Amino acid sequence: MKIYLAGDSIVQNYEKEEFIAGWGQFLPFFIKDGVEVVNDAKGGRSSRLFINEGRFDNIEKNISAGDYLLIEFCHNDDASKEYKTMFNRLTPLGEPDSDGRFPIIPGEAMPKDYIPPEYIDALRKDENVKDKQAVLDSVYKILESYPHDTYYPYSADGSKGTYLWFLKQFVDMAREKGAVPVFVTAPARTVYDANGNIKDGAGLHGGNNFAYIRAMKQLGEEAKVPVIDLFAYSCGLYKQIGKEKIHWITSIKKGCNKGIWPDDFNSEMQKKETVSENTHFNKYGAMLITQGLVKLIKESDSSQLDGLKGMLKNPDGIDIEKYVKKPLVFEEF
Repeated sequence: MKIYLAGDSIVQNYEKEEFIAGWGQFLPFFIKDGVEVVNDAKGGRSSRLFINEGRFDNIEKNISAGDYLLIEFCHNDDASKEYKTMFNRLTPLGEPDSDGRFPIIPGEAMPKDYIPPEYIDALRKDENVKDKQAVLDSVYKILESYPHDTYYPYSADGSKGTYLWFLKQFVDMAREKGAVPVFVTAPARTVYDANGNIKDGAGLHGGNNFAYIRAMKQLGEEAKVPVIDLFAYSCGLYKQIGKEKIHWITSIKKGCNKGIWPDDFNSEMQKKETVSENTHFNKYGAMLITQGLVKLIKESDSSQLDGLKGMLKNPDGIDIEKYVKKPLVFEEF
């Protein structure tokens, strides 16, 4: 049996010498012998871009009956961020109804010479971009690289496809192949509000009470897809660690981000000029998130996950330091 992973940089595999890590690369440590983890996740991908680039096709071609497909998208779909990735990544939620339910509006395939007018308008208004034609040419080049004759574009109102519709394509494909789809909510960004809670807002999973997380849970309920709430788990973990120490589990934004773990990471973190980020995890942070994910699966009451539970080792019985040593500040954690 195989466990397939569809997702972004939070899930993907990284090189051994890099401090940054994804939970997908550590999942095999928690898997019993005879089960393979196929990690197709790639940084910068949204649910829409994953389909447009043909990564979806690769899973569809190989996944089989009895396999599992874990699906985590959100960070790059979040349309409350600035416009620059609108043409390839951003995926609108659409307007919720009076009950707060987000719509499932089918994607509309368009020719690859189509650029969303919302993007062109935002580009024209951007005074920091002088050569706008050069930017448009680069956009056309990216769109042309997609393997199909058409692609699914962005639309501000969701009329050409909403986040839930793109997520549903993964669900429908897995089930058609006899596999089991599983949603994994994206971990929160490590941004705290004044009260020490995880901050909500634009670029932080959509604002309005973390709209993209709520949307995935909604579809899980409606389509009867098990939801592993890694978002809630991450919020609890961040609160436990606290704002003062949280960047000892995250990756480095400015400074050296590779070397011998954890010695070189410890040295880098003690430099005044080093700047940590709020999205990606370092090796130890990714291991904590992976351990949490496995615990959540084991604790789930969904009968659809019974087969997956049988593939997993007991996470509490695994010495994670056997694989990833703690960074300096977590000697007592």
